[in-house]
Amino acid sequence: MAFAVSFMSAQTTFDLDWAIGINGADASITIETGDTVRWTLADNSPHTVSSIAGSQETFDSGTISGNGTQYSYTFTDVGTNDYQCNIHPGSMFGTITVELVLSIEDKFAQNISFYPNPVQDKLTVLSLYKLDSYVIYDVLGKKVVQGLATGNTTQLDMSGLNSGLYFVTAISGDLSSTFKVNKR
Repeated sequence: MAFAVSFMSAQTTFDLDWAIGINGADASITIETGDTVRWTLADNSPHTVSSIAGSQETFDSGTISGNGTQYSYTFTDVGTNDYQCNIHPGSMFGTITVELVLSIEDKFAQNISFYPNPVQDKLTVLSLYKLDSYVIYDVLGKKVVQGLATGNTTQLDMSGLNSGLYFVTAISGDLSSTFKVNKR
């Protein structure tokens, strides 16, 4: 999965890879009104990007194919937009949630996901923004691990930590977001 963000005046464009097997959290983001989502095909199969009945907005790319082919849609209404590939609905689906106004900090925090939780060895952290580093704290606030991140997807080695609750802070430039992780 790849996420990228580019800034265009007051509007933000979010890039999502779109291919067989990309679904759920990997295809779901929270944006604000006026933001654009650009799906880029990451395989050579034919696909659609199609809103599902009950979505706040209606959009449909029609059938597109070819690795690198793109479809964009600018969201204008607050609400939830479930979508899928009509050709591969069981393996390609997601949700675009549109809120009225989000700060860059809120976009960063709301679009970080991580798994598995609880974690045994490796924790995978996904972000729309390129991550620079991370810090792991124990429940007493003591820094126990820190390291450099490797882009929009980063794996944190938690195998050397004792079982318990930890707080992970993901950092991208001046932005940071902290979330709880249970270590087995």
